[in-house]
Amino acid sequence: MNTTIYLVRHGETTANVMGLVQGWCDFTLTEQGLLGAEYLGRGMKDITFSAAYSGDLTRQEKTAREALKYSGNAEVPLQITSDLREGNYGSYEGRKFPEIAQYYGYESFDVFLKSCGPLAQNKMQDFYYQADQKNLLNTNLPEAYRAESSAAVEKRMSNCISQIVKKEESAGGGNILVVSSGMSINLFLHQAKIPEYTGTTLKNDAVTKVVYQAEKFKLSGEIGSLEYFERGQEDLK
Repeated sequence: MNTTIYLVRHGETTANVMGLVQGWCDFTLTEQGLLGAEYLGRGMKDITFSAAYSGDLTRQEKTAREALKYSGNAEVPLQITSDLREGNYGSYEGRKFPEIAQYYGYESFDVFLKSCGPLAQNKMQDFYYQADQKNLLNTNLPEAYRAESSAAVEKRMSNCISQIVKKEESAGGGNILVVSSGMSINLFLHQAKIPEYTGTTLKNDAVTKVVYQAEKFKLSGEIGSLEYFERGQEDLK
């Protein structure tokens, strides 16, 4: 049996609503975020999960538990690991996106992001890392807590998900729910050399399905699909 990973970005958070950077900051889901996780779960009710994993941030864990509950997989134990966290943004944690853009001379964060060109997610993570290494915001944050590089996030995510698939393969494979965050999922897809990967920003509750076969990850469907979320919405009408 193949091992299929359902990679999910968490639901809407209070930081999403306020337009704040939230790497390792532990913002919780909004009411809409909880409802979105329910939609996600209901949209997955035809899937039987053999295992489930999430990062240790509240938004990741709550999304995973709601998805398991409403998909009919509540009995599946949720295994939690810090290796599935979002990228760490160090001194930029909790700051408003426009504030960051304006600080570096851009009229908006969208313009800032577009200036990064292809693979913007990777470049943004490295921007935070390089700027924080130079202490550009003058926060004097200890180096151990400063922003991660894209290479560090890629390695962390890749090692974690590779360990998950090998463990679950030895147990018979099947469908695996993995809830993480947008930047870290994007960097994993880049590290896994998914040909279709372009660095697109992932929406809340978006699902990217990858199949592990012959020691390689292959995309099944589209990156960042809202199919399950939308199916769950229809289910509640």
